[in-house]
Amino acid sequence: MATNTFAAFLIALRMAESGGDYQAVNTLNFIGAYQFGEAALIDLGYVRSDRDVYDNDFSGGWTGKNGIRSVQGFLENEREQDRAAQRWMRLMWTYIEYNDIDGYAWEMVGQTQLTTSGMLAASHLLGAGALKEYIESNGRTDPRDPYGMPLSSYIARLGGYDIPFAPDEA
Repeated sequence: MATNTFAAFLIALRMAESGGDYQAVNTLNFIGAYQFGEAALIDLGYVRSDRDVYDNDFSGGWTGKNGIRSVQGFLENEREQDRAAQRWMRLMWTYIEYNDIDGYAWEMVGQTQLTTSGMLAASHLLGAGALKEYIESNGRTDPRDPYGMPLSSYIARLGGYDIPFAPDEA
């Protein structure tokens, strides 16, 4: 059985994000095994938009999508978190395409080969815009999350998985 599947990528991502803890809530109020923020959950249709989509207070309220009506409801539903992560990765790839950086898949940026899974992981960490900044600087600009995690670390750590909806290595 292949170990570099999309399912294996999602496991590696949730281990990197939360140690695999579906009940995790960090100090910035990112939630669940994949550490979703309010903006991502709005994009996925779980949360309604409010005045500040980046403050992770979920004050716009929950939509009830797939039975999820609260932070606690989301945290208690491992299956829905996994489904949300699958949908989020597909959506993240569209953001990569929108930022016109999908063509960098399998190219060298600085000393690192960009794989599609590494690009998705980096986009999950800091957004496709931060990945674009990294690419345009040829890896010299390496944005970090509020905890100090560099984008390049996610590119390397979560690279090399097969992503069924992204380009294969030529």
